[in-house]
Amino acid sequence: MRKLVKRIILWANALFALLLLGSYISNAVSPEVLWLFAFFGLLYPFLVVINLGFVVFWLWRGKWYFLLSLVLILSGWSNASRYLQWAGNTTQGGRNEIKVLSYNVRLFNHYQWDARPAVRDSILNFISNEKPDIVCFQEYVTVTNRTSDSEAHTDKLLPGFAGKHIFYTYKTNVNSNYGLATYSKFPIVHKHSLRFKDSYNSCIVTDVSLGEDTLRIFNVHLQSIKLKKTKYSSMDSLGHGFNAKQLEEVKDISDRLRLAYIKRARQVDELNAYIRQSPYPVLVCGDFNDTPVSYTYHTIRGDLTDAFRSAGKGIGNTYRGKFPSFRIDYIFHSPEFQSANYKTHPVDYSDHYPVSCFLKRVH
Repeated sequence: MRKLVKRIILWANALFALLLLGSYISNAVSPEVLWLFAFFGLLYPFLVVINLGFVVFWLWRGKWYFLLSLVLILSGWSNASRYLQWAGNTTQGGRNEIKVLSYNVRLFNHYQWDARPAVRDSILNFISNEKPDIVCFQEYVTVTNRTSDSEAHTDKLLPGFAGKHIFYTYKTNVNSNYGLATYSKFPIVHKHSLRFKDSYNSCIVTDVSLGEDTLRIFNVHLQSIKLKKTKYSSMDSLGHGFNAKQLEEVKDISDRLRLAYIKRARQVDELNAYIRQSPYPVLVCGDFNDTPVSYTYHTIRGDLTDAFRSAGKGIGNTYRGKFPSFRIDYIFHSPEFQSANYKTHPVDYSDHYPVSCFLKRVH
């Protein structure tokens, strides 16, 4: 009986080791080719914890089998640094530094998910107090027939910006416009938009003048899973037993994941081509709707610097919802800049946390 139990545990160990290896492969394999690896990438933190459990178990048993999981964990350790940083670059601030802030504002609470009044003003006052030089908004909404939600009111609460680049992808109703916005305290010298096919998601490209230099800003919002609240409730109740309805909802979640991964992969490939063609140093900010162990992250980052890995500290979680509770909002920049004082701001005005950092030209 003991031999059978040991053999079952060993096979389970081998299975989870293979799944961990699959999560590493998700960085390189497009979900358009094989989407299942993307799902393994989503599970990466849990797979690491499970494999660490096997390491501890086999060490306790005095068996060399611990090497199976340990070697795999260590071989992919660079992936762990995308989730957790002990200490990053810091700065005292200076006139040659640029403060960047990126925030998915969840439509400024347009549909009143949050019962608190004036959430839009709370968000804009928070940003104004942070004093960023560049702000990238995702899920930016204005309402033409309501003064408190108008573009003019937004501008009033964000004083000091030299220019803005707003691109609306669709109307939520006859008076409401939805899209992306980039506000800059530096002069804007060029604007371009990239609308992804068969999607409300998009990217806006904004060139700003930094004196003798030009910086190209990519403000990005990639394909989301579009998971409804009823699906969250289903997942919460799975531990109490499956029924036909729950199984159907799990299938629906799987289908939504698959379609989102495939759509996002196409968007990533298109966006990546634009980034690599830039004649100027680039800043890429936005909501990627994907985790740090993913084709999305690996492809867009390329030879860019992830500001969290360079200048962050702690766990980089940026999403306040249940699924996925990971880092899905990013700031990347060209190696001509050095990032410092990366911060995830724990404010609860949206289902995302805003992220910010300082940039300084070094090359």
